[in-house]
Amino acid sequence: MAKMDNPEGWEKIQRYVQETERLMGQKKYNLSITKARQAMEFMVKLQCDKAGIVQGPTETMIRELYNGGWISKTTAEHYLQILSIGNKASKDGDNSASNANQAYHVLSQEIYSFADADKKPPRIRKSAANQPNRSRKKREKNGLNSSDLLKLLIPAALILVLICVIIMFTPKKTPTNETTEAPQTTAETTEALQTTAEVPTETSIEAVVYKTTTTLNVRKGPSTDTDRIGKLDPGVTVNYTGDYDDSWAIIQYNGQEAYVSKEYLTTE
Repeated sequence: MAKMDNPEGWEKIQRYVQETERLMGQKKYNLSITKARQAMEFMVKLQCDKAGIVQGPTETMIRELYNGGWISKTTAEHYLQILSIGNKASKDGDNSASNANQAYHVLSQEIYSFADADKKPPRIRKSAANQPNRSRKKREKNGLNSSDLLKLLIPAALILVLICVIIMFTPKKTPTNETTEAPQTTAETTEALQTTAEVPTETSIEAVVYKTTTTLNVRKGPSTDTDRIGKLDPGVTVNYTGDYDDSWAIIQYNGQEAYVSKEYLTTE
């Protein structure tokens, strides 16, 4: 559903996202989460209309879109994550900044996937794609007649006769008493075979570690105007949980969510 195919729908989604960001900036986290969920539900409905899926519960529509190949596994997981956070906000009155930031972050990622969805070629199910080939093979099979079978049998019969003549005129060899010793398998050979057979199936990926490059203030929010709740010495490893934006990173500090400037973090 590219924006040029449904400009009204695209503009409505943009308004949802802008409202989500505005409410989060005003620290109205519960309302921001609710608005993010509304944006996701609207995108799901548009995609279901395109796929011909009957509208129902949001979770059911998400799973049908994934099972039908209309959205990727990552997109389905993101939609379900926003739905879960939104349910918690509406039922339990959740008003946490971390959940609001997570819902907005995931929604922002899926906006680009949604906008580019129609740029991909239409999906063709395997069953439908194979039907023409199957029909052609069936016609070819039914088209064999007696003359075709005769053309196939004559060369096969000639080959059999030739093999029989070769066997008849080939002198038989006198059996000898020589015995062939089976190759001995040594411990070194066994160990080498086992070593060769051991092929690693997975490659571990080390987590990125972030450290401070100088004395770094820890703040309650992603702004120098927010309260400072502590500081970190140079070379200290931080408990990094994600990016807030291009300038601020989210960390865990003394059991709570906090923000530090990304300018003074390094992965080396």
